[in-house]
This record gives sequence, C-alpha cells and structure tokens, in this order.
Amino acid sequence: MHCFDCAEQNTERPAVATCSDCSAGVCAQHAYVDRRPVACRMTAGMVPVQQPTRQTARILRCPSCAQIHAAVATCEARAGRDC
Repeated sequence: MHCFDCAEQNTERPAVATCSDCSAGVCAQHAYVDRRPVACRMTAGMVPVQQPTRQTARILRCPSCAQIHAAVATCEARAGRDC
C-alpha cells in the first residue's frame, strides 16, 4: 500500500499505517499521531458502564482527518459557538 496523500502529489511512498478514521494509507511524513482516552467496560448492577482509565491509546490520522478532528475539537471546546 502507498500513501494516499503522496499519490495525490504524484509521488510514490510506502504507507507505514492507515488512518484511524478513513483507512487511507499514510506515510511517516503525512501521519499525525494523537492520543485518545481508554475506558474500561464495567457492570454496575445490570447496566454496562464505561469507566475512564488513566491510560491513553495511540491513534494515527491522515492530514485530512487530523484537520477535521482538530476543527471538531475546537468547536466542542467553544460549546458549539462559531462552528
């Protein structure tokens, strides 16, 4: 598999990962590394509950999805104002 963003620039570079959101191949140059919280599934009585942990998981995104994710995070931080 080759990097999708490199291919758009008529360059052929091997992908080192796939985007966690869109599954496009990404090379080391185009990969954006992010962290996300991990939750542990527990049962409180008969109801499953997601219990946050102190651990984070690494996720990789392509430039397009990283840009969208950053915009959504900014919008959420502003409580939906000016999105």
